[in-house]
Amino acid sequence: MNKVLSKIKDGIVDILSPKMCVVCGKEGVYICEKCSLFLSEVPTIFTVGGLEELVSVWEYEGVIRDIIFKIKYEGIFDVINELVEKAFEVREPYIPENIVITFVPMFNKKEKRRGFNQAELIAKKVGEITGRKVLPFLEKIKDTPSQTELNKGERIINIKDSFTLFKSGLNRVLTENVLLIDDVWTSGATMGECCRILKESGVKKVWGFTLARTI
Repeated sequence: MNKVLSKIKDGIVDILSPKMCVVCGKEGVYICEKCSLFLSEVPTIFTVGGLEELVSVWEYEGVIRDIIFKIKYEGIFDVINELVEKAFEVREPYIPENIVITFVPMFNKKEKRRGFNQAELIAKKVGEITGRKVLPFLEKIKDTPSQTELNKGERIINIKDSFTLFKSGLNRVLTENVLLIDDVWTSGATMGECCRILKESGVKKVWGFTLARTI
């Protein structure tokens, strides 16, 4: 029944506010078939940043960079569901049966200003597609400066000790395997630090999934 109501709601929203390609403006979808051709795929990489493997789908440049910018800074977060579905058509992350999904958290005040955490929305869509639980295992306790203008070494220093376990996180559901999700992998400093906290808390293996990464 919930799925039926959701489809009805989506149909009403589409009528009142039709989807338009965020790149070229064509009506119908957020990323049209023509603009999809400009999304460059990247290969999976293994044993990086403490992760068993990192599955990223597209190179963080051009069209995908513009789309993620619009999601984060223009509030067009509705595109996330379509983007994750498209990502899974290209490449799915390895998801063992006993895995739980979590995500890179934002500093609370920043998330309130933005109104959402794009990594959490991506994780929830991945959970919906795969039928896995999505739980907030981590929280960000430092309002760190943006990583954008920093080099790799500066990013590692900037993000160190800025995460901790969410108050009811792993104490509530202890799991040996976690799929950690973020929107973009650049230097790996952020996901690497999250992975460190998870493993120090008893997680045995952490896999990573992002929509895009730099190469």
